[in-house]
Amino acid sequence: MSDSDVSRYQRHIGIAIDEITDEIRRIVGTVTNEVSLISRVKNPETLKKKMLIKKVSNVLLIDDVYGIRVILNSVNEAYQVLKKMSQVFPGHLDHDYIKEPMTRPNEPHLKGKMLRLLQFIAYKNGVPFEVQITTQEFNAMNESLHGEYHRKKYPHK
Repeated sequence: MSDSDVSRYQRHIGIAIDEITDEIRRIVGTVTNEVSLISRVKNPETLKKKMLIKKVSNVLLIDDVYGIRVILNSVNEAYQVLKKMSQVFPGHLDHDYIKEPMTRPNEPHLKGKMLRLLQFIAYKNGVPFEVQITTQEFNAMNESLHGEYHRKKYPHK
């Protein structure tokens, strides 16, 4: 992925990641003020690999170039925030890993670990971005699984 692709994505979405994060903070604030937000723009090298894996040349077809993680105190808050998010942003619940946690049974070293979050794909100006909603309790386990996932899916050359 080149800088021109990043610029193209940002031009089409029409908003900086920090501005979306602030907007999400306001939405979450209608449910609770006790929240941590983590935002990131996907690493260009990882994005390039993802585009190759998905066999797409248009960055606007990648739904997690911008990613925001919302970390709350409870599962109840997570579902309340999801409801509020879906009222503000067009989008869809891509996965409910709270109700149906993702496990990796074929990987014994990950026994007992599971992905627990709500994965909401939202749209701004018709461009997708990912919002992950989880709890403090689930976040540490999610991070360890995510690291393992990236090492396998996007190995270094």
